[in-house]
Amino acid sequence: MNIDGLWTIEFISTLHLVGSGVAVLHDKRLLGGDEGYYYSGSYKTQNGSFYGTIHVTRYNPKSLSVFGDIGQFTLELEGMVQDDLKIEGTAWIKGNRNRQIRILGTKKKEL
Repeated sequence: MNIDGLWTIEFISTLHLVGSGVAVLHDKRLLGGDEGYYYSGSYKTQNGSFYGTIHVTRYNPKSLSVFGDIGQFTLELEGMVQDDLKIEGTAWIKGNRNRQIRILGTKKKEL
């Protein structure tokens, strides 16, 4: 399984807020962002499953996250990898599984 590459990410929260961004996955490390937040974290794959921990930090003070007005938070992520080209899963704020987002990732470029 080789998921290293440039990915587009779409997400929708339990508050029905939507967003999108980009992420680079490389050697179990994730870096990315959107119009108001940047992401950094780590991931692993096992038997077609995807697991990650992502730290999300606001850099644009005018932006709101899909969880509302939060400056910084950590997400835990679980999902499935399809043909090394798609990831579908669920992420939640660490320590609060009720604050979830649905994640859809699409691989755009190999590294």
